[in-house]
Amino acid sequence: MNEITLLQQHGPDSAPATESVLDSARHRLLTEIADASTEPRQRWAGLHRQHGFQRGRRLAITAIAASALFVFSVVVGGVITAEQSSDRPPVAVSLVAFEMPVFPLALDPVPAGLQAPSFSLHDSRFGAGYQYVDGESGVSLSVSDSRPRPELELGEDIRPVLVHGQRGELWRDHPQNGPLFVKVAWEREPGQWVQVTGVGRFGTEAAVLALADTIVERPQEVPLQVGLAPAGWEVFAFKDDRILTLKDENSDATMTVHLSERTWSDLLGTVMGAREVSTVQVNGRAAQLVRADEIWFLQVPLPDGSAFNLQAPLFMTPEQVVAIGEQVTVQR
Repeated sequence: MNEITLLQQHGPDSAPATESVLDSARHRLLTEIADASTEPRQRWAGLHRQHGFQRGRRLAITAIAASALFVFSVVVGGVITAEQSSDRPPVAVSLVAFEMPVFPLALDPVPAGLQAPSFSLHDSRFGAGYQYVDGESGVSLSVSDSRPRPELELGEDIRPVLVHGQRGELWRDHPQNGPLFVKVAWEREPGQWVQVTGVGRFGTEAAVLALADTIVERPQEVPLQVGLAPAGWEVFAFKDDRILTLKDENSDATMTVHLSERTWSDLLGTVMGAREVSTVQVNGRAAQLVRADEIWFLQVPLPDGSAFNLQAPLFMTPEQVVAIGEQVTVQR
């Protein structure tokens, strides 16, 4: 799956993705990541000590459809484009300390062969995906505020089960031309629905129920962090540890951080609408700040040869863009 396909399938004009399609896409993406041996794996950082679990749940509950408004960089014919709202806040921007949400649950123990999880927040579902070393199997956990709605094929059904003493539902999901998924969902506590999905060697009723029994409350923090943001902005969505979007709660203004496997040398030629490029210092490293027709574009190289790109609205000052960039951290 490339970025163009991702835009076509999940961009503003796409049809709503079904649960089966989303699970199948997650599995294909995890498989591609496992095959890309040259790309460094990302690891999880520390844990917010105060209110991390509650904040993570609140954001997972209140986020709206990320597939409709998700903002990210796309490389088209060597040109980086960015979709941004033209809305402008009515007052000057003030930057404040920012706390990222945390995923509230974990597997304990993690089955042998499952790699460190990647996390996504999409359409009010906060998910953690664990890829197995064979590249074909995996496990995903998701948390949401509403009961999952199974999409069953003809002849399939839902079977009642008990998970941690709570009534739950187990079913099979076999998308057309895709692998078999086995799922179990239950209301772990009022307002918190948990779903465990297994595929491949974990795609059996016994395996999924055994995994559900190992879930514990253990917050896990995303490796892509933003520690400074405009006041009143919240996490809108993030995807597979690589794309993070914040949104102004009072307008459509957004800010996006995107991890890139490489740096781009000719930003005047690759950032659409670029007017000028200047060199700035971000935590002692030379970075490139682009003023484009509609956005600021900050490229910050990382020690391993990759980079993160920060896209911010033009109503921010260049000093504010750099200040935010200095508070972006990537834990691999």
